[in-house]
Amino acid sequence: MKKASMFLLALVSAAAGAAQAGTYSVQPESDCPGISADAVAQEVRKAGAASGLDLPKDMAVRTELHCAPQGKGGQFMYTVRAAIEKQLADGETMRWAPVAQLTGYGTAAGSSGVLRQVGFTVRDVIRQEP
Repeated sequence: MKKASMFLLALVSAAAGAAQAGTYSVQPESDCPGISADAVAQEVRKAGAASGLDLPKDMAVRTELHCAPQGKGGQFMYTVRAAIEKQLADGETMRWAPVAQLTGYGTAAGSSGVLRQVGFTVRDVIRQEP
């Protein structure tokens, strides 16, 4: 009976770990024309999956994307801020504190080029995560 209960406990622990592996909260923002917050969130999830990101429930990946059109031809000047944040309690108030953060900026042609840069920035900030 003892072996059966230990096996059951191990099975439940493995299932709980499998359910949480690779899950984390994404908090995207975008003010770029033609690039939605959902597209940014999808790019963050791709970068997280490629790097095996696994964060506890009290942590999140916050990504801000700001763009300005540059001339004609679909060029954008962009700024990407990616951060891994942890939720902390300050007395009765909850706040988010950055654990790792990185800001990237430059120019890219079209929305796919900008989203690719979002992915690179997120991967770089994941590499910093302690």
